[in-house]
Amino acid sequence: MNWIRLFFALALWPGVWATGRCFAGLLRSAAATPTFPWWAASCFGAGWAAAGLAYLYLPKPRDLYVLGHELTHALAVWLSGGKVHSLQVGGKGGRVVSDRTSAWITLAPYILPLYPFLAGILWLAGLQAWPRLTDFHLPFLAIWGAVWGYHYAFTLDLLRTRQPDFLVYGRIFSLTVIALSNLLLATGLIWSFFRPVPFSLLITELGQNWVWVYTQGVHSISGLLLRYLPPPA
Repeated sequence: MNWIRLFFALALWPGVWATGRCFAGLLRSAAATPTFPWWAASCFGAGWAAAGLAYLYLPKPRDLYVLGHELTHALAVWLSGGKVHSLQVGGKGGRVVSDRTSAWITLAPYILPLYPFLAGILWLAGLQAWPRLTDFHLPFLAIWGAVWGYHYAFTLDLLRTRQPDFLVYGRIFSLTVIALSNLLLATGLIWSFFRPVPFSLLITELGQNWVWVYTQGVHSISGLLLRYLPPPA
């Protein structure tokens, strides 16, 4: 099974590249619109950068991250129709015992950013209760950027370790799925916030990118085979 997962992961690499191309194009389209909120984007980016620096030079809220990490495993179990028997959290790590496992459950903390999603939901709920909170949207975006920054700082830090989550299904398979999932998530969030193109056009462009990348790959491999394989007798 590990060899099958490795082959599947390697086959997905062109798709990761194609999704990255689509994300970059969507981001350029959003930034090119006259109404692009540069101040809001700057506040979000500043919060992200501040979180990265704080992660490097200040004490890390590891217990809080481990709690969110294990809760995300548990949430993935529930979404899969399973039951969580126990959840343990400690300074050196945590553990979830459930009645099932899968790649989705194992890799969920690196795909589903629990704390950023919770912060966004709380902000939207607060806006419904107190509409005047819109006056503070820039400070919120800075805080939200910091929450996202911490999430990805911890994630990137774990990627270079022998994290058991990555070893269950193979490191290459796990990292490929994480990269593709996060690119798709980022693409969806950019489109949701800015809507620079119709959704149907976004899906079409994503599909065209995938087709173009894989077509180019097939052409390249075919050219190599024709060049180096001996001609038939």
